[in-house]
Amino acid sequence: MLVSIIIRTMNEKDDLEKLLNVLLNQNYHSHEIIVVDNESTDGTVQLAQERGAKVITISRQDFNFPRSLNRGAEAASGEILVYLVGHALPYTDDWLRCGMEHFSDANVAGVYSPVIPKKGCTVAEHLFYWPGYLIAKMRGSHKVVKTGMGIFGATNIAMRRDLWEKHHFDETYQLGGEDGEWAGWAISEGFQLVCDYRFAVKHSHGLGFAGLKKQIQYWDKLSEPTTFSLEEFAFRKDLKF
Repeated sequence: MLVSIIIRTMNEKDDLEKLLNVLLNQNYHSHEIIVVDNESTDGTVQLAQERGAKVITISRQDFNFPRSLNRGAEAASGEILVYLVGHALPYTDDWLRCGMEHFSDANVAGVYSPVIPKKGCTVAEHLFYWPGYLIAKMRGSHKVVKTGMGIFGATNIAMRRDLWEKHHFDETYQLGGEDGEWAGWAISEGFQLVCDYRFAVKHSHGLGFAGLKKQIQYWDKLSEPTTFSLEEFAFRKDLKF
């Protein structure tokens, strides 16, 4: 299957270069790379173009999370859509192949994994993220038939393009939560999701205990449609708006 790897970026040249190198070394080679960029000014777009990626630009004025996902899908040619953020790194060179093997089951709508904190993460992130990944690893690859926090987050997901065509990401969830809404729709249609720890990425934001508390409070808002506002991200010092 041709896979479209859709990467969302904003001023992430250094991280994107690391990510593209990891993708180059994957042992599943039938893929294209699409970068959906939010008006980067640090050379992110030039790097992506030099490395052969298709680049879609979305303006700061028009940006919201589900819209960026939909724009990437609109530009994709693959049967499977894989979404990553520019500062996430697949954990192994087997990452893409492990995710794709589940789509041999026609009842599987999507694949995801809990994330692993990146090198240099805070103590708070270490304590928060590692248990979820280790529990998933102990369970092994398994089917998921209900949604909830931590399930099918668009930091690293794979999904069938034909199902996206039937149900796009809901752009009323401007601050996020569109991934969970889509997962809920897929389950309501009789499909299943797969949690596979081998599809994990390294991802964290350098948040301490107070920042993680605010992150969780932010996630709690995403079960309903929201209006995009930069004020909601004041606690995220790593963002380069």
